[in-house]
Amino acid sequence: MKFDFHIHSVYSDGSSPLEEIFNTGKQLKVSALAITDHDTVLGLKEADRLSKKYAIPFIPGIEFTAMENEKKFHILGYGIDYNSLELIEYSKRLLEYLNAKSMKQIRLMQKNGIDIKEEEFFKEGQGGPLYRAKMLKTLSNHGYLKQEEIMTSLKKYFGDGAPYYVEETFEYYNFQQVCKIIKASKGIAVLAHPNKLKNKDEKLYWDILNSNLLDGVEIYHPANDENTQNELKKIAFDKKLIITGGSDYHGHYSKNKIPICGIDIPDQIYNNLYQYLTNVVI
Repeated sequence: MKFDFHIHSVYSDGSSPLEEIFNTGKQLKVSALAITDHDTVLGLKEADRLSKKYAIPFIPGIEFTAMENEKKFHILGYGIDYNSLELIEYSKRLLEYLNAKSMKQIRLMQKNGIDIKEEEFFKEGQGGPLYRAKMLKTLSNHGYLKQEEIMTSLKKYFGDGAPYYVEETFEYYNFQQVCKIIKASKGIAVLAHPNKLKNKDEKLYWDILNSNLLDGVEIYHPANDENTQNELKKIAFDKKLIITGGSDYHGHYSKNKIPICGIDIPDQIYNNLYQYLTNVVI
């Protein structure tokens, strides 16, 4: 069985439009997909339409950025109500913030002699925020760097101290607030790619796992090595957490370039999340 429960589109920091994602899913003969764009539900109505068009059940999802102790990490929300006014308002507020931040960065580029109009940058957004990789893709379109250099040039252009760095001022929710908004929208909260958090802050990693706010944990992910997977399986069993998994597909905007359904995930994960699928044909 083929399925993928962690996919990003142009509505956040992926390079693929939703139509391309579902078309690829059709070619792969997938049983299900989940769209989990960062901090937004604005693409899920389109995903629902494409789910019906291509006859591929999907899970409406989101990958929230949570902030604790000045550390960012991610919480997946599965089975959310994407018509939730609270989720829509949050998504629009972040989009407005990111677009304003991008304008500051574009102005810095233009002052530095990069002769590209702002509408050319925003065209690359394709309906979503102008994340850093999309801005570099615009530069590559105009010959300022090679496309294969995009993912290795993020810090060079936008990192702290880089020429187009703009300070982050958006107030992301803390872990408790993220879990609250997910559950208020009828979803479940799952810790995304836990090994990334463990490598960043091991104490915070254990605090989150022991919080009793999680419903699940993403065990099958490219960033989780075998030792981490085994550790998480025991934790999930002891705490009765749902086990999930996915490729974390970003299209071209990924260093590892893992495709949709690009990692092995046991059928158990499909069964674990089956109840959150939309447009299932019985």
